[in-house]
Amino acid sequence: MKNSLASLSNFVNQTSAPLIAAAFLMPGIASAEDWPQYRGPALTGISTETVSGIGEKTWSAEVGLGYGAPVISQGKLVISGHGKEEDTIFCLDSVTGKELWKHTYPQPLADLYFQGGTTGTATIDGDHVYYNAREGETFCLSLETGDIVWQTHLQKDHGYKKPTWGFTGAPLVQGEWIYLTAGDSGICLDKKTGDVIWKSKDEEAGYSSPYPVQAKGQDMVLFTNKRAYVAVNAKSGTEMWRHKWMTRYGVNAADPIFTGSSLFISSGYGKGATLLNWDGSGEPEKAWQNRDMKNQMNASVLIDGFLYGIDGNEGQDGTGLKCMELATGETKWLDESIGHGALCAAGNTLIVLSETGALQIGTASPSAWKPSEEKAVLDPKIWTVPVLSNGLIYCRNASGNLVAIAAKQ
Repeated sequence: MKNSLASLSNFVNQTSAPLIAAAFLMPGIASAEDWPQYRGPALTGISTETVSGIGEKTWSAEVGLGYGAPVISQGKLVISGHGKEEDTIFCLDSVTGKELWKHTYPQPLADLYFQGGTTGTATIDGDHVYYNAREGETFCLSLETGDIVWQTHLQKDHGYKKPTWGFTGAPLVQGEWIYLTAGDSGICLDKKTGDVIWKSKDEEAGYSSPYPVQAKGQDMVLFTNKRAYVAVNAKSGTEMWRHKWMTRYGVNAADPIFTGSSLFISSGYGKGATLLNWDGSGEPEKAWQNRDMKNQMNASVLIDGFLYGIDGNEGQDGTGLKCMELATGETKWLDESIGHGALCAAGNTLIVLSETGALQIGTASPSAWKPSEEKAVLDPKIWTVPVLSNGLIYCRNASGNLVAIAAKQ
């Protein structure tokens, strides 16, 4: 979708001449920030930039069928899409939308109960792009040229069965290693070579991204499979604990949220959410569990003790933007006009993209959702989270229209 995280030095913002120039072109930016990985530099879905209004569209591009979010670093934006039995990873100039390079590989549409297309999000670390495709292809590409540095295959090279809707999530880079959602509780590779550091046993993986947690001096990573959330030692892959979490169709997709000694977990398909108390030792203990926040795909954002997220399944009546108190699990409000849209935040300002393509901004409040501004920016359907980076709000629809909207301060 902030959290206590381990080893985030690899995600420190990097500036370059294009970004400095862009900052001068957009005088409303109080603080520019790259967004090199899914859910942002701190994996919370919250930007340190400020936004008070919605400006004009600065550019648009067609990137193919899919739902993966854009990531931005060093003046470059990376996103993927599907077309004609192949997927393409695009690298665009983040300020102008100009195509810099693309990497294409064979991939089926895989339209099982939805339109199909790409579902994962890339990760940019330094001068490299990491990406995990639905059939199991994993790429390390040069950010500058798109050339393959190394590649591997989760099915063919590592013996993992493909989950029902394919491998997905965003690669997690920590130090010299990269973590992928695969098998029972992940796989860890050397980020420079793709060599295996450790791997878990075969099992049908979940659909969330690996999530780093540091507690009591230990670096851990949380993974999902179809039956549970599992915490492992980041260095060895040794299981620390396992919390059984059975969701219909095995879809555990939303990333968890860890803050202080509280771990929030949520899934769709009527499953709901739970808050676990965990101080870094032993097994987590349940504080509460209910069916009042059902994050089917994207995680909520946590602001001042309140969760803001999409509750319910796509295509289902009653789905919308919900506010819930983290400590108690009490629902504060639900706005069904958003449908199965998506959101991120800038400080305490929510940036909400409705399922029908309306971009809204407003102050996060447990009282009600009262957007201060709204503008239609895309055609339906929208499941992909909007991203704020260096003064631009990037929005993408399922058919592959990507737009960059200026953010007013």
